Amino acid sequence: MGMVPTADCRIEDSHMANKASTSRIAVALGLPRKIADLLVFAQMVHDTMAANSKELPSPSPALLVLQTDINTLVTEQAAVKARGQGAVTTRDLAVKTVKVDLGSERAYVESLVNADPANAAAIAEAAGMKLRKPPTAAVKPPLAVKAGATSGTVKLVAKASKGAKTNNWQMSTDGGKTWVDLPSTTKAKTTVANLTPGTTVQFRQSVVTKDGEGDWSLPVPHVVS
Repeated sequence: MGMVPTADCRIEDSHMANKASTSRIAVALGLPRKIADLLVFAQMVHDTMAANSKELPSPSPALLVLQTDINTLVTEQAAVKARGQGAVTTRDLAVKTVKVDLGSERAYVESLVNADPANAAAIAEAAGMKLRKPPTAAVKPPLAVKAGATSGTVKLVAKASKGAKTNNWQMSTDGGKTWVDLPSTTKAKTTVANLTPGTTVQFRQSVVTKDGEGDWSLPVPHVVS
C-alpha cells in the first residue's frame, strides 16, 4: 500500500508548483490606443510572423484570418470617416476582433517562448513582440538590434561563439523575402548606416568556424529611428 502524503508534503508541493508558475516567461503586446496605430501594429505583427513562418509554423488564428480581420477594420474605419449610419458600432466590433486575434497570437508565441527559454527574446521578436519580463536566469539573445548614435543607424550585437573566425551579417527590407549581404566582421558586432528612418528592417547573423558556416540566426525586426 502506498504512503499517503502528509500535510507538510502537500504544502511543500503546492509551494513548488506556485514557484514554478511564477517563472513562466510572459510576452507583451503593448496594443496602441489609436485605431490608426492599431492597424499599423497589427499589420506589422502579421507581416513579421509571415516572414518567420519556419520559426512560427502554426499561428493561432491563422494569418489569413488575422489579415481578413485587419482588412475588415480598415473598411469599417473608412465607413466611420464617411459618417455611415451605424458605422461606429460595427467599427468597434471590428476593433475588438483584431485585438482578440492579436491576444491569441501573443498566447501562441508565449507557448513557443516557454518551450525554448534560451531563445525567448528572439522568438518574441520574430513575431514582432517583446518579452514582458525576462527569464529569471536571463540568457543573452543570439542577436540584439539597437538604435545607433545617429538617425538611420543601427548596432548589431550577436552572442559570441567559441571558435568563430568570421561573423556574416544580412538584412532584409521586404519582410524576409530577399536578403542583402552586409560586410563580414571578426567580432560579433557591427554597425549598419544609411537606413531609412521609420522603416522596418530585419537582420540575421551566422558564424564561420573551422567546420564551415553555421545556420543563420532567427531574423530580428527593428524599426529604424
